[in-house]
Amino acid sequence: MKTNPGGRRGLRRLAGILAAGALAIVATAAAEPFAYVTNQGDHSVSVIDLATGRSAATIAVGEGPAGVAVSRDGRKVFISDPKTSSLYRLDGLTHHLEARASLGQGPLGIALSPDAGRVYVADWFEDRLYVLDAATLTQVASIPVGDAPSGVAVSPDGSRVFVSDRDDNQVSVVDTERLEVIARITTGERPFGLCVDPAGRRLYVANVASNDVSVIDTRTLHPIATIRVGSTPYGVAVTPDSARVFVTNQHDNSISVIDAKQLAVTAQPEMGDFPEGIVVDPSGERVYVASWFSNELLIIDSSSLELIQSIQTGDGPRAFGVFVAGGS
Repeated sequence: MKTNPGGRRGLRRLAGILAAGALAIVATAAAEPFAYVTNQGDHSVSVIDLATGRSAATIAVGEGPAGVAVSRDGRKVFISDPKTSSLYRLDGLTHHLEARASLGQGPLGIALSPDAGRVYVADWFEDRLYVLDAATLTQVASIPVGDAPSGVAVSPDGSRVFVSDRDDNQVSVVDTERLEVIARITTGERPFGLCVDPAGRRLYVANVASNDVSVIDTRTLHPIATIRVGSTPYGVAVTPDSARVFVTNQHDNSISVIDAKQLAVTAQPEMGDFPEGIVVDPSGERVYVASWFSNELLIIDSSSLELIQSIQTGDGPRAFGVFVAGGS
């Protein structure tokens, strides 16, 4: 039986429908990069000014926002909410909630095309990848994928979309021109978060049940390595030079750092309380991690792996996806 992505423990059960909160907005001009952290517990998105390390706004969104994708220029932010079966769009300049579209039964993983013209959303219950026009939020296509699709990643050239099919132990590969699945790649057990490196040569997939990361050659679509990490890996991020990979390990409260050349873990510092979403900033100097149980966004030095700052978020931050403009 398929379980649900929305609960606090193990993504097991969607909570009952709660009354939608009123929109709370703190308008601000976009001058520096912002982090958009989805808080599933209090139905909001924390907007954090990364230049000052302070909260810039709190936006009420749906009833359990989880997935997030920010355009490269930071002007548009897309949020998935499996509890309300909705996709939301925020304005990255004013931080206003500007649009909503009903979508499937359990939209979760979300990613944008490189030009931000299309939104790709994995529906956990319908076993489909939805393709939407980013400007109008109208549906372009509905593509059958595997069982319980979760994470979504797009190749740098925009030609392919990768979807982790958690309950089929595979990744579906979608051709964005033909809008159909062209390959299925076997992974470890229960693949969830995934990331294509900026060079476009490798796909890294976090397997939550086998406690490892599958490394896939994006040209041949064949696995080339399996790397053991911590317990229950969830999110994956890669530095801009594609040299290092960062993986959040939920049950170990740690981050695994993988050397992409050696294909081996070189460090695994303890970090946060049930770390989940993770992004490397465009400079490659900082790593941002959503700590689900401690309600924090952690800012980490990517070289020393030391904690620079901890910023309070809302309740139950997930930040599943690329939640910082230009991040990977």
